Amino acid sequence: MDDVDRLLADLARWTGDRQATDEARSRREETWLRRQADEEARFTGLALDLAEQGAAVTVQTTAGRRHHGTIVAVADDFLVLDAHRPVLLAYRTISVVRSTAGVVGSTRVAPLGTRLVHALAGIAADRPRVVLVVDGSEPLHGELRSVGHDIVSLRLDGSEAAVLHVRLDAVGEVTLLG
Repeated sequence: MDDVDRLLADLARWTGDRQATDEARSRREETWLRRQADEEARFTGLALDLAEQGAAVTVQTTAGRRHHGTIVAVADDFLVLDAHRPVLLAYRTISVVRSTAGVVGSTRVAPLGTRLVHALAGIAADRPRVVLVVDGSEPLHGELRSVGHDIVSLRLDGSEAAVLHVRLDAVGEVTLLG
């Protein structure tokens, strides 16, 4: 083997070694970045990713209720699920979100700068029929009458006079019936 052939062989070997080193470094960096993203993931980031994909989800609440649908809005302290009817779910009552979308979440925060109290106050103007789930009780069916600073008023179905007053921070979910 002459000097030129030896140099070309050495260059090929060095190039191969360098490519292998670069590929290994790239895999380590990718693994590190993925691990860092997983560790910094937020629930709102997960909800946003699932909403953007239009992924089918099952949401289980701390009350043991399950809702199947797609996430259509992500706010500061609640999300809206399209489960053939709009369902507003307070984050504090969501225990599990299940999806086959393969999303692990991101660090993004909610794009809707609104809270559940503001959404309910806007909805109450139309006095819709709702199902209200309150911590530790059965679902309440009735007409959403009004929403104050920390209170929700609901006229129960089948009663012209009975109006319940519920602490807002006890409301875990609201399904709009119409």
